[in-house]
Amino acid sequence: MMIELIYKGVKKMDVLGKLNIDEIEKRAFINGEYTDAISGAVISKSLSFDGRKFEGIAACGKADVDIAVAAAQKAYSSGIWSRKTPSERKKILLKLADLMEEHIEELALLDTFETGRAYINYLRDSLPKAIEAVRYFAEAVDKLYDESIPIRGSDTAVIKKVPLGVVGLITPWNDPMVVTAWKFAPALLMGNTVVLKPAEQSSLSAIYLGKLTKEAGIPDGVFNVVPGYGEEAGKALALHKDVRGIFFTGSAEVGKKIMEYAGQSNMKRVALECGGKGPYIVSNKCNRISEAAEVLAKNMFYNQGQICSAPSRAVVHKSVYDEFIAVLKAESEKYVPGYSFDDANEVGCVVSKEQYDKVNGYIDLAAKEGAKIYRPSLVKEKPEGAICITPAILENVNNNMRIAREEIFGPVLAVIKVDSMEEAVDIANDSEFGLAGAVWTDDVNEAFNLTDRMEVGLVHLNSYGNDDNSSPFGGVKQSGIGKDKSIHAFDKYCDSKTIWMHF
Repeated sequence: MMIELIYKGVKKMDVLGKLNIDEIEKRAFINGEYTDAISGAVISKSLSFDGRKFEGIAACGKADVDIAVAAAQKAYSSGIWSRKTPSERKKILLKLADLMEEHIEELALLDTFETGRAYINYLRDSLPKAIEAVRYFAEAVDKLYDESIPIRGSDTAVIKKVPLGVVGLITPWNDPMVVTAWKFAPALLMGNTVVLKPAEQSSLSAIYLGKLTKEAGIPDGVFNVVPGYGEEAGKALALHKDVRGIFFTGSAEVGKKIMEYAGQSNMKRVALECGGKGPYIVSNKCNRISEAAEVLAKNMFYNQGQICSAPSRAVVHKSVYDEFIAVLKAESEKYVPGYSFDDANEVGCVVSKEQYDKVNGYIDLAAKEGAKIYRPSLVKEKPEGAICITPAILENVNNNMRIAREEIFGPVLAVIKVDSMEEAVDIANDSEFGLAGAVWTDDVNEAFNLTDRMEVGLVHLNSYGNDDNSSPFGGVKQSGIGKDKSIHAFDKYCDSKTIWMHF
């Protein structure tokens, strides 16, 4: 039953009342069953939407990871999944997508409860994208073909795609089910078995997914979930010698550790998506200044800036700067955060007090570095204990400031004024990151020139964030290795085997 709230005389619906907190499943999902961590350890934290304490999620360690990997290895070796045809696996994954859609409210409530992101944002945007991704990969898998070498006398060869075996997935908290779907769907569809370690800040939807995989028909041991802390469960998974691939989304700092663990263990396949500092170039030849500002505000602020591909550096030509910044400030008012479970509110909280302190520390640093800070004046009602951050637009910024170089992962936008597009692209590329970026211009030659020169894995022209599952997603430089999404994602989760034949 929904709870009715009254904020300043206005009635709103609090959908938290739909969630039975006492019945939330918190255990690991291993070999088709829910189980506590062997040590009995649990994750304890404060929830960001109202500050309440929450504990009880299994904090798995090395022993639990060993059991999960053994179950996954046994399932893989049995062929119960790997020897199914692509069409058979496709049918099961499509059933899973249907179940995710059937239970979309529960998944949205769990993610909101744990991360503080707005419920309506999960329900209408994030989770539909996750479900769509599962369906995209499922529909694509039986369209993949092996290769053959033309007959040469009495010889010929077939080059087959073969699964890696047991793969480990380590996923982030900022968009839990989308990134999880980008990884588990192609991994499973290629015939691998999976051990998933969700972020300790967002484990509940992954745990819930476990029972849906079983209901969909995925055999026991093929899909396993080991919640826990990264330095324990995540490290154990990355170091495990029976894990043949490790696929990670998170910080560059942790990504580098994952690479080390892969080398220390068995040279397992590694793919990393490690964040960014997205440049958003606005040219003096852009005829859509208002639209450019509106799109930037949406993609920068809608999840409290907690998006790896967020366009957090606006690089704007001086001749359009004043017009652009005026619209940008007005648009930022739309993304003032409020109560996460208010079904009319599209922006919720940051994920934790730790993240709140980190982001505010950067805003304080911006002031010390000489930036001019704009914050919307609007304030929305929310429960006592909620930790939200009003958008911050930083002017008088140069690219040498820490606020322009480091990933803040909050609603903090650095705006840099430039004299030319040559200067703009140099600033855009002067970063250790290279995930996503944008160019806004109506000059065709300039569009081709700037998009070609930008050192990012995904560059948007006169747009941002409206790519789809057909488009690879991943970065260059310290933004990572390998791509999620698209047909190309399948290549991460398989090896090639050449069978040379002589007759």
